[in-house]
Amino acid sequence: MSERARTHAGAGEPERARTHAGAREPERARTPERARTPARERTSATARTPARVRIREYIRLVEVFGGRVTVRGAGRHAPLGLATSEALLRRMHAALTRFDPASELCRVNADPRHTVPASALVRRLAAAVPYAGALSAGLVDATLPPSLQPEHMPPAGAPRPARPDPRRLWSSVSAGATTVTRPPGVELDSGGLGKGLAADLIAEHLRDLPSFAIECLGDVRVGGARRTLRIASPWDDGVLAELTLTDGAAATSGVTRRGWHLIDPESRCPARTGIVQATALAPTALEAEVRAKAALLAGPAGAHAHLPHGGLLVFANRVSAWV
Repeated sequence: MSERARTHAGAGEPERARTHAGAREPERARTPERARTPARERTSATARTPARVRIREYIRLVEVFGGRVTVRGAGRHAPLGLATSEALLRRMHAALTRFDPASELCRVNADPRHTVPASALVRRLAAAVPYAGALSAGLVDATLPPSLQPEHMPPAGAPRPARPDPRRLWSSVSAGATTVTRPPGVELDSGGLGKGLAADLIAEHLRDLPSFAIECLGDVRVGGARRTLRIASPWDDGVLAELTLTDGAAATSGVTRRGWHLIDPESRCPARTGIVQATALAPTALEAEVRAKAALLAGPAGAHAHLPHGGLLVFANRVSAWV
């Protein structure tokens, strides 16, 4: 899966909040707490639990999806929950990677049949494709071929908003009880959607713990404890801004670190829209992932419509604005 905006969810023991994104800097923007807000350059989350509550939090690092996923959980059942979460992440990686021709996703993509038997993981990805297309008005199109070697220089020409592919191939994808249906030749890209799905699946798995946090290569899903999200600058290693979140998700999408890898669905070329980084809050990591990418692709005039739960935009002129 392709890397996404980096959102780091750090959780510490009750009175020792850990900063996963590095040292604090003296000056940075701060927003009021988004109480129980249905919550990718980088966002970091540090748990802050009341001093009277002393629950140990456990951490597990898992190397999958071309990077590192961090899973945190509190309570006496957390070690088992984190161990089974790691097993689920490795299963997801094996099934959904685009870089192994033997993976289930690659086999489904190569199958000449219109309807193909598929596991629950691939069916869930397939169901996310029309969801993302509809939610983003066609801007987040997981039927597009990914840009695997993006340029680090901006595309030529003046910035302009991306436009949807009028063929709407994403709307032809569906998931049944045991199958995936799509026109032969239409391939599914697990990139950003896969990371959002992974964070949400692990959150479902850990929902009975007192608190948890998953940071999956830029997508963060948290629950049960108030956390400070640190959004990294797209220009350097500093922290651009902070916000607090108790339950929900955040995702950041950007083009300054991985290169210009976001594709304009209409032209099928790298998009240059005038926004270089967008952070979105949402109830789930999948929704946050879709909304962050859609906001960046929509450009300055259309970005706000894709951030109904709030977020942060960084423009090419280095100005940033909360939504």
